[in-house]
Amino acid sequence: MSDIINLLPENIANQIAAGEVVQRPASVVKELLENSIDAGADKIILSIKDGGINFIQVKDNGAGMSETDARMCWERHATSKIKNAEDLYKINTLGFRGEALASIASVSQVEMKTKKNDQALGTEIKIEAGIVNYHEPTNSSVGTIITVKNLFFNIPARKNFLKSQNIETRHIFDEFYRIALPNPDIEFVFYNNEKEIINLRKTDIKNRIIDILGKNSKGELLQVKEETEIIKITGYVGSPEMAKKHRGEQFFFINGRYIKEPYFNHAIQTAFEGLIPADNFAFYVLFFEINPSKIDVNVHPTKTEVKFEDSKYIYSILLSVVKKAIGKYIISPQLDENSMFKFEASTKPEHELISKFTDFRTKTKFNPFEGDIKQNKKQSFEKLFEGFNTDIIETIKPEREENIKPQTVEKQLFEKEFRYIFDNFFQLKGGYIIASREDELFIINQQSAHERILYERFLKSDSLNRIPIQILLFPRIIEFKHADFELINSLLDEIRQIGFDISPFGNNNFVVNGVPTINDKTNPQLTLEGLIENYRINEQKPDISKKENLALSMSKNTSIKMYDILSNIEIEELLTDLFNCEQPNYLPNGKPVFIKFSNGNILDLLNKKF
Repeated sequence: MSDIINLLPENIANQIAAGEVVQRPASVVKELLENSIDAGADKIILSIKDGGINFIQVKDNGAGMSETDARMCWERHATSKIKNAEDLYKINTLGFRGEALASIASVSQVEMKTKKNDQALGTEIKIEAGIVNYHEPTNSSVGTIITVKNLFFNIPARKNFLKSQNIETRHIFDEFYRIALPNPDIEFVFYNNEKEIINLRKTDIKNRIIDILGKNSKGELLQVKEETEIIKITGYVGSPEMAKKHRGEQFFFINGRYIKEPYFNHAIQTAFEGLIPADNFAFYVLFFEINPSKIDVNVHPTKTEVKFEDSKYIYSILLSVVKKAIGKYIISPQLDENSMFKFEASTKPEHELISKFTDFRTKTKFNPFEGDIKQNKKQSFEKLFEGFNTDIIETIKPEREENIKPQTVEKQLFEKEFRYIFDNFFQLKGGYIIASREDELFIINQQSAHERILYERFLKSDSLNRIPIQILLFPRIIEFKHADFELINSLLDEIRQIGFDISPFGNNNFVVNGVPTINDKTNPQLTLEGLIENYRINEQKPDISKKENLALSMSKNTSIKMYDILSNIEIEELLTDLFNCEQPNYLPNGKPVFIKFSNGNILDLLNKKF
């Protein structure tokens, strides 16, 4: 019998490694930026084209490399960081295993120019699919320039898994933020399709956070600072009103390296318990400094997962220090023009404030949303009928809207001539409308009903059928972080069609002159922020168009809520609009908008219960 086990060729081994290290263009950006930081650069320029799929370039003014090092760095496991196994537990640099450059070169076309300060000439190298085609001296400035072209050109199957250019660009933004945030002493410049979109000057941590994530007018940054024998924690958490319904503005860094750590995130969420809604996420940018021997960063090729020797101790310290940061402020909400609350600094002794803060949370169950906005627990309206015989409830639950066939939907519950004529109706506390018509009773989820109405209106909007605009008395200038600005800019025509009078105003700002008349309580900034939050979430759904995504996002973001109290006129209008929808029965995801009882079913129910 012949032998069947062979050693893989070097180029295939590198491509396999690339599958772990180089998952998308953002992975290349991460590795190249980290190398520039490790090289001691204090100015780094990132340039991408077409979402990084066809072009990525990183230029730095770091130490540069000798001719030999310039050639060796592209070999797998070639590294200057590790001499023996013990060095794995003393890592103070971002890159160390020597896999990244070899992996990148194996799945792309790479060019590099590099020069050390004490050299007359630099070195230029060109590599294609892991094979060095050119290696010669060249004139170049001190530092290194690496250009990566046509990522995955030799692995079409991998390239097909990449998302659209806009999505890949936003992943690059995310990696850029994670590199730039913990390095305020480095100047970063970011070009997208030859246009400068970010220019970060050297500054301190707080201003770097503001420069990247934008100045949030709704709240303020609360400083976190604590040092023990095991760990030093610094950074900022956002005051409660900065919390959002989506993740994305939560950052942990350990020894300058971005990490993902759900366990420590739980500590922060616990610290904010009672101050923000349960489904919101606190803002934070926190830095841990810890002895490298106390952690293991070699858990995953992307190095975003870290094992801690004293994780429980760090959890308790983190929980305490975040509570302390919040406790330095008087927990006394004051309403501004947007009916949001603010915390004001106090001159009272710190221990007294922390005590007051703790009592305030645990004894009075303070709810910061009990002003113009009332917070209620979410309810599933199917639970209203727990214990009932569900055979008497007429409802259909398709998986997605495209699976619904209008001509076969349960007798077409609503014929045109009596779609919106009801004998009686009233609002049930908790966000449900009870309506009767002849021998039928309807229990309607008011938020779902309004979402359905708005979804169809937004979906039908176009250049000829725009949503009506309510002109603002005073134009609003709204600042967004860079990635959000680029996303809104790419959707500008579609956003105008759904009722916004909006234009770019420079420096990541938009000027808003008008908003959709659909919801006259709309706050332009909150609405647009919510729109892009939901848009990003919906992008993960397969085969969703821009228009459908915007319709879904806007309807969810601007609909009335379960805790809104409606007048009789508003209820009547809601019912009229709902039952004039093309498909009033369900939300686009198939969730029912209402439940219907017939007279006979109600009598059966009463006879059984009484």
